[in-house]
Amino acid sequence: MAGKAAKQDDRMAQVRQVIALIEGGMSENAACGEVGINRATFRAAALREAAGDAYARALESLAGDQVEKIEQTIQDMREGRIDPNMARVELDARKWFASKFLPKRYGERVQHANDPDNPLVPTSASDADLDARIRALMGKDGT
Repeated sequence: MAGKAAKQDDRMAQVRQVIALIEGGMSENAACGEVGINRATFRAAALREAAGDAYARALESLAGDQVEKIEQTIQDMREGRIDPNMARVELDARKWFASKFLPKRYGERVQHANDPDNPLVPTSASDADLDARIRALMGKDGT
């Protein structure tokens, strides 16, 4: 039993190391490689060892790091240190990463039809109001 407990302690130490590296701005894959743990093993151990909150905070930190790097890239482009086309590629990649790490904060907002919290058409509008709005948008409001 002592051997199993020692192995769990070692695994938890690896999980903490990976999380610290992620918080420092390293990707999850690179952090796992640095520590010497398989990525799937890391994720399973993080969940099993109740490190999910720390892992979520690490991803939030990594997303924040991407946003800071976006700001720096924009500044570098404005000051002529980086080509605008290269900056565009870097910005797009960093925005994509940030949207995956924190989709609620940095992801695309998608509005679905029939979403009761965000209806596409106000439900309080009468048919006459909707018809008038359609005519106005089509430029057929008689004005």
